[in-house]
Amino acid sequence: LKGCTVTIDAMGTQKEIAAQIRKQKGHYVLALKGNQSGLAKEMQRLFDQGMQTDFADMKHEVHETTERGHGREEERICHVIEVPRDHPQRNPWKDLRTLVVTVSRRTVDGKDSWESRLYVSSHPPRAKMLAHAIRRHWSIENSQHWVLDVSFGEDARRQQDRNGAANLAAVRRLAVSLLRQDTTISRGAKCKRMACALDPDYLLRVFNTAKIDA
Repeated sequence: LKGCTVTIDAMGTQKEIAAQIRKQKGHYVLALKGNQSGLAKEMQRLFDQGMQTDFADMKHEVHETTERGHGREEERICHVIEVPRDHPQRNPWKDLRTLVVTVSRRTVDGKDSWESRLYVSSHPPRAKMLAHAIRRHWSIENSQHWVLDVSFGEDARRQQDRNGAANLAAVRRLAVSLLRQDTTISRGAKCKRMACALDPDYLLRVFNTAKIDA
């Protein structure tokens, strides 16, 4: 993973995963939600303190972008703060260095909607680079989620065990990747999935021609 940045949604925000990424010389950007409520609260508190003091005595950067088109406008603001070296969360999370807070405002037909997200990263606090990594993550996530939802019905599935849910999600994403690599049938993932179920020869062809990075 040397030279790579691994972006993971909240389900994959685990200390062991962060440590493994760093062990393999990569950097991480991990989303925060309820599954890491303690870390999320600590990071939100750190950001609130910065806002109250105008980020005095903090290493802070901000990057802003605005996009317009098709009757809507979207403004994105990315704040990054270097987490203090003596912060209690730096030790449990391998090489945790930066808090990232993204705030987006979307205006459609004159109506505003706001959304904010929190992340932690092993990268130094470079707002433009981290904003780009997060934006790229969500563009890929949204594209792949559509395939998973339409072809595999992922949103309708309920898996109570967190590890089980993560494993099943990984398998489904692998299946999507394999089906996309096949070019012998000019159909969508749903049709290719059905073809695999009905034609063992086609199933073997999908596996034999696939390229999977170790």
